[in-house]
Amino acid sequence: MSGGRGRLIWQSAALVLLLASTWLVVEASLRDASTGIVSAGRTAFTVLGLVALTWWSPASAPPASRATGYRWWQIGLLALTGVTAYTVLSTVAISLAGPALPALTLSLTPAVVLIAESVMLRTRPSPRTIAGTVIAVAGAALYTVPRLAGSLGDDVALGALVALAAMFSMAFYGLYFSRTNRGYQGAMAPRILPIFAVGTIPLAAWAATDVAAGERVSWTVLGMLVLLGIVIYVPVYLLQHRILLTGGPSYSALLGLAVPPLVGVSSALLHLAGAPTSLQVAGMGLTLAGMALVIRSKLAREKKDEPAHAASS
Repeated sequence: MSGGRGRLIWQSAALVLLLASTWLVVEASLRDASTGIVSAGRTAFTVLGLVALTWWSPASAPPASRATGYRWWQIGLLALTGVTAYTVLSTVAISLAGPALPALTLSLTPAVVLIAESVMLRTRPSPRTIAGTVIAVAGAALYTVPRLAGSLGDDVALGALVALAAMFSMAFYGLYFSRTNRGYQGAMAPRILPIFAVGTIPLAAWAATDVAAGERVSWTVLGMLVLLGIVIYVPVYLLQHRILLTGGPSYSALLGLAVPPLVGVSSALLHLAGAPTSLQVAGMGLTLAGMALVIRSKLAREKKDEPAHAASS
């Protein structure tokens, strides 16, 4: 296995593990703080971490790694769709419909991104990629369906619509970031810092509203927000955006399907939740099988392309 393909595999595994850990820490922090404070706090500390990395990044870079700066409207569009809108819409969807239905809706993201990516690039995915994506999405749905019983909120219809909006917002972000940064190979922190800095501003206003209404932040919650933002989310976003450029938007979106089952198993092992049902275990198996098909297809395609790249260099 070549260095590039091996790097993509370990980056993917690390991203899934880190994303799963964010769910557990966010759930713990929400017990003693409002959603607005947690959302703004973790993002603000993420920005601080990205500022530090950008400050320490080498000033010089090889020509191949350089990229033109964003236009102001590109930063605004990326910040709105990938940071502000997704955070607010997914939170509102959960408050309206409960946690399971939005999770089921968001599991459609890889299929939506795969279709959109194929249309934009005017290419047809391989049969193995299509089959793997369908199987993985079906497995994610099968894992989520048992959680619907007794977990639906007061306004399921509106919650489902808001969850769809969150899903399309994140799908657009992945596709647009990948297109805007095509060919970029330099440090990732400077490329995503302006996006998250701008996206944090509305979230800070949301948190300020909560504080004005009487919400407070304990030292414990503050510590968890520092852990979330700097220790966990900084590497999460660096890996996520690197994979967006090296693996592609549909591959990156597919990785997210492995997170809920991993969180479920981890919660059961930590005695924070019950063990997965047999239906959920079957869903996990389908998700992993589908992801394996897509990964094998991608690695095989990259291996096939290597001789052409070597001949042209």
